Parts: sequence; C-alpha cells; structure tokens
Amino acid sequence: MNTNPGTILTDVVEKLSMASTLPVITQTVAAAARKLTGADGATFVLRDHDHCFYADETAISPLWKGRRFPLETCISGWAMNHRQVVVIEDIYKDNRIPHDAYRPTFVKSLCMVPIRTEAPMGAIGNYWANGYCPGPEEIKLLQVLANSAAIALENFQLKENLKPSAKNDNADREKEFETAIHTLAHDLRNPLSTMMLFTELLQNKLGSTQDQKLLSYIESILKTGRHANEQIRKMLSLYSVRSRTIEKTEVNLSALVYDITEQLKAQAVGREIKVEIESNVIVMADAHLIRLALENVLGNAVKYTARNSQALIQFKKLGTTNSSVLFYIKDNGDGFHNEDSHKLFRAMSRLHSEAEFAGTGLGLASSAKIIEMHGGSIRAEGVKGRGATFFFELPLT
Repeated sequence: MNTNPGTILTDVVEKLSMASTLPVITQTVAAAARKLTGADGATFVLRDHDHCFYADETAISPLWKGRRFPLETCISGWAMNHRQVVVIEDIYKDNRIPHDAYRPTFVKSLCMVPIRTEAPMGAIGNYWANGYCPGPEEIKLLQVLANSAAIALENFQLKENLKPSAKNDNADREKEFETAIHTLAHDLRNPLSTMMLFTELLQNKLGSTQDQKLLSYIESILKTGRHANEQIRKMLSLYSVRSRTIEKTEVNLSALVYDITEQLKAQAVGREIKVEIESNVIVMADAHLIRLALENVLGNAVKYTARNSQALIQFKKLGTTNSSVLFYIKDNGDGFHNEDSHKLFRAMSRLHSEAEFAGTGLGLASSAKIIEMHGGSIRAEGVKGRGATFFFELPLT
C-alpha cells in the first residue's frame, strides 16, 4: 500500500476529475482519508438539509453507512455548523458525542474535517480503535483532501443540474450555453485544484522554515488560487440556479437567518456583530434556493460591516399584502451611493475595489435570480458610509 501523501492525493485528484457518480466520489475520498492517517476507519458524510447522511465508509468493522442523524446531535454536524476541524482523543469524555450511537462500534478517538469552509456540504471522519490524536500535518492533509472533495461534489451537482430535458429550442440553447460554462469551469478547476493541493503540501513541509519571504510567496499563491476557485464557484452557482425546478415548502425565514448569521459570526473571529431578527417570518419558497439567496445578502452584510467596531444587522418584516410578504435586511456597514443601486445585481459588477473588500461580483446576481424565479423582487438602498438595506417581496403561495 502506498503511504506517500503526495502520491495518494495526486491519485485522488485524478480519480475525482473523472468521477461521474456520487459513489465514486465518496468511496475515493473515504479510502484516501484512511490511507493518509492510517486510521482504523473513515466516513464520508453529506449534509442533507438539517441531517447528516453517512454516505460511505471504509473501516475494520461497520460504522453508520446509510444512516441519517440530526445535525445538532452528530459530531459531523457540529463540524459543519461551526466550520471547524474536530479532534477528540477520548469520545466518552466529550459531551458532543452521541455515546449510544458509538458504543456498538470500535471507535475510541476521531477527527472530523468539514468539506468546504463556506457553507460546508459534508464532512470527512477518521476513527481509531485506540486512543490517538492526529498531528497538525495529518489534519492538514485531511483538509487538503476535503478541498478536493468539495470541488468534486460541486462539479457533480452541476452536471446533474445540466442534464438535458424536453424543452423548447430557446431553453435548449440556454442549456447548451450553461453546459459550455460548466465544461469551461470544470476544465479550469481540475488543474487549479492540483496546483492548490501541491502548494498546500509544500506549505505544510516548509511550515518550520525561517525563510519568511518564501512562506509569503506560498501564501500569495494559495490566496490567489482560493480567489480564483471562489470566482469559478460563484459563476457556476449563478448559472446552476437557473436549471433548478422550484420546489416550494413553508420556510421560517427567521430561523434560517438565525442559522446563517450564527455561522457567519463564527467565521468572523474577534468581531462584535449584533443581529436583530424578527420572529416567525414565514414564506412559501424553495428552502435550498432561498437559503442561498439570503446567504449572499447576509454574507455581504457581515463583510461590509468589518470596519465598524459595533456591527448591526437587522432582519425585519415590513408587512403582508393580499399576494405577497415584504421584508428587509439592513446593515450599518460601508454602504454605497444610492444612485449606484441598480448595478448591484449585475453579474461581475462591484461597487468596491478588491483592495477594500474581497469578492466576485456574482453573489447578489445569484440572489436576484433566485428571487425572480420565485416570482418576487429585490431592490437595495444605501448611504455611503452609513449602510445598506435590501428589500424583498415574495409571493404568499
């Protein structure tokens, strides 16, 4: 068995780039996770709305393959919700662990790594039968693997969204365009993923070097690569939402906003962010898409209040008409000149420089498209230096 991390990860990237089914992705990643750390078992966990689905595993004895657990009671859910790696040397001394679910297994120690730091879509679990605490290098290798898994999952989801269907000629032409966008992005992401993988391995190997200039060069490569990957991801997100069929259910926007802002606050370490949420704002919407729309707007609210020592974000209901629900999201951040508000929802349009605030100029375009698909509307008002307000209107049914 080859135990060279570079060889294992190179093989993984090659297999994932050709993966056409979800089981190939989950099996490849689980097997690689176990090899990288010498663990007695490994699992591939997918986020399924408010549950964790144990999609695959490889282990010395059965674990939880095929089972679902609520996010709030599962350690993989904790890792996803907090966007943090979890290392537990003795699971029976940690109250985050559902001990009854673990007693029938061999597990004594574990390490859980979220797949994607922004809005995690899953987690990779490693397990040991005897007390074990993986070191920083092993954890870094699992994070590199998780990054490759995230790209593979996103590519798979996009392929599924772009499958042909019986539509009119205009729809077919639009589908061809979206397929071309996906193909181009896929061709860009694979070499980018390989570049990032080896740069992260190099950074890991040189972690103790005293050559700070060399380390800064490596960090610059990684920063540029992450930005490029985020641009590709946001571009694909913008086009993939157009392919989805709206599946409306009753959605508690108040609970959704709370969940999103708690995750964003956890990422904004050291910042004071106050969030005011009106309770029980209910709409009929596609839960996945409306979450994506709100994540983009709320993510911007957190980002553009970064220069404010006491950031404030408000989610309030304006009222209800005979046919729609009206609500808004307001922040006290950097704001914008109100005459520029029409530019906010254009793809690739930005009102701030990259030096001021990082971004792709695609998030709000995706949000606007999602609200439009629901038959609703979104508009924005701002005052430069004093904040922004986004007004939403969604149909009652």
